[in-house]
Amino acid sequence: MSVLYLIRHGQASFGSENYDRLSPMGRQQAFILGEHLVEASVVPDAVYSGNMVRQKDTEKEVRACYRRHGHVLPEAAVLDGLDEFDSSAVILSQLPGMQAEDPSIQEHLPRMYESRESFKRVFEGAMLRWVSGRFDNGGIQPWSDFCARVAGSLGRIMEEQGRGKIILAFTSGGPIAAVLQHVLSLTPEAAIRLNWQVINASYTKLMYNDKRVTLAGFNCSSHLDLHADRHRLVSYR
Repeated sequence: MSVLYLIRHGQASFGSENYDRLSPMGRQQAFILGEHLVEASVVPDAVYSGNMVRQKDTEKEVRACYRRHGHVLPEAAVLDGLDEFDSSAVILSQLPGMQAEDPSIQEHLPRMYESRESFKRVFEGAMLRWVSGRFDNGGIQPWSDFCARVAGSLGRIMEEQGRGKIILAFTSGGPIAAVLQHVLSLTPEAAIRLNWQVINASYTKLMYNDKRVTLAGFNCSSHLDLHADRHRLVSYR
């Protein structure tokens, strides 16, 4: 069987004008992950990444760790299906309906990135509406189409690599959740709730052959948990 590591990018710049870049801690998380993979003798036969800066930069940090230890990784192939969904666009598409149902949502918008309660009300509420499929509109890609795109990239990786390979794929929480929905036959709500639990610079491990795909590990983060600064390094946004 082949082993596929779905790696979530390191911490991005949450709440800033440009979210799609690693924060200093995100780069540290990626470095720790790279050192862990090298020490665990994970030598990949293939590397994939999404198009996003935070995904590519996480791949570069990990690649640099391998290089320092004398390993040259294969060039990363870029797949659109590993890209994250546009959470801002999802929220904007759902806000009119949310405000019609509960006008108090308006009060939480300015505090969304400062208050946990406000974030939960706005962000989580919008995501749950979106994945339900009951509030689709022409302005945003449906969750079902997003999942189909991710599944297509998963199938492509499996077809290109075949059996007996070790593969690293640098992606985001949304695609990881979509893969879990596909592999474990989860409901969309269960999948998106797992998305919120995916730790930055963690990896989810799949094993596959010609007949099946099996989950071998979800949200693996021992490389961060065992670090002396673990309370700071374990992050979700």
